[in-house]
Amino acid sequence: MNFEGRVEIALPMEKGAAASVRYAPPVNVSPLLKGKRPQEVMPVISTIYGICANAQAHAAVLSLEAALGRKTDRDMAAARALVTSMETLRENVLRIALDWPRMIGGEPDGASVRAAMDYVPRMRAALFGEADPFALDAQTRPDAAAVRMVIADAEALLAGTIFGEPLDIWLKRRGYVGLLAWAVGSQTPAADLIGHLAEQGWVETAGMDGGDVGFLDVAMLAAHAGGDRPAAANDVPETTLFSRRAQAGLVASLNSSGLGARFVARLAELACLPGEMRLLLEGNGDPNTLSRTAGGAGIGIVEAARGLLVHTARLADGRVDDYRIVSPTDWNFDKRGVAARCLATLEGHEDAEEKVRLAHLVVNAIDPCVAYEVRAC
Repeated sequence: MNFEGRVEIALPMEKGAAASVRYAPPVNVSPLLKGKRPQEVMPVISTIYGICANAQAHAAVLSLEAALGRKTDRDMAAARALVTSMETLRENVLRIALDWPRMIGGEPDGASVRAAMDYVPRMRAALFGEADPFALDAQTRPDAAAVRMVIADAEALLAGTIFGEPLDIWLKRRGYVGLLAWAVGSQTPAADLIGHLAEQGWVETAGMDGGDVGFLDVAMLAAHAGGDRPAAANDVPETTLFSRRAQAGLVASLNSSGLGARFVARLAELACLPGEMRLLLEGNGDPNTLSRTAGGAGIGIVEAARGLLVHTARLADGRVDDYRIVSPTDWNFDKRGVAARCLATLEGHEDAEEKVRLAHLVVNAIDPCVAYEVRAC
């Protein structure tokens, strides 16, 4: 069974021909969960999802709690959000170290970020001990000192391996001058990719006019929750790290939606996360999740590593009657979603090899974890 979905991109080599995006969605989980009690759902969700497993479990428990009419207190909401945020940090660190070098003909550097594999287990242990953070009866037992240590270790890894400078310095950079000064002056896989885009003249490639970019927000997603995949309308909204960080200082200063800005948005996500996690720990941050009831169903929405993720649970007589998941991929790789719109900008490229390379960059800039195939035709 395919629980993650797969994207197939047909890329015509003739000039002026449009690429097509076909998304094969994951298997519908509702038949697997129908008739189960809420407490029986969580082990199934935790078992079947390998990508963003904590985010999937987080959205699931929020939807079930809403369906049961339960309220999550602020401390629990923050503790769960800390776990999911650290998962987002880890996933993006790994993708940068392993995938970004390959995209420019280099070798992956997993050894330099191996420590990141321990961050989520350490965060879970610091906040919940040996208990499951996403169990319906979970209780948080925070060790604030241990949480601060995990965040500090993650920040040190980011500064040394991803950015090559302190995060607060990178966050103050503005415009292409500041970005390229960093790319030239740092020797990291992230800086190398940005430098490569600049050398090839691809920083603005795949960009769209501002009017063509619609961003999905929590309110829109809550309104859509419970439905099928988004309809192929003229303007299927986007939910990516670019949409999440479009207003971040360096990203906003580029005034672009091209490849450069999209990869920089992933870096902005990483640079911002340690500070945001500290605010959550101190009680000053926003967990940025949603648990609510609408139309008789419980809805759980979280910020996952690839965009907004929603689970919707409908109960009848205390058991699951219907269960739906809408992932970021459902939106971003709809046939008229952001991926298709970005790929459409490549129609004028005459060099077939370059066109294929750019298509791979587009997909990775939008979603570095999706299973996909680019087929030249």
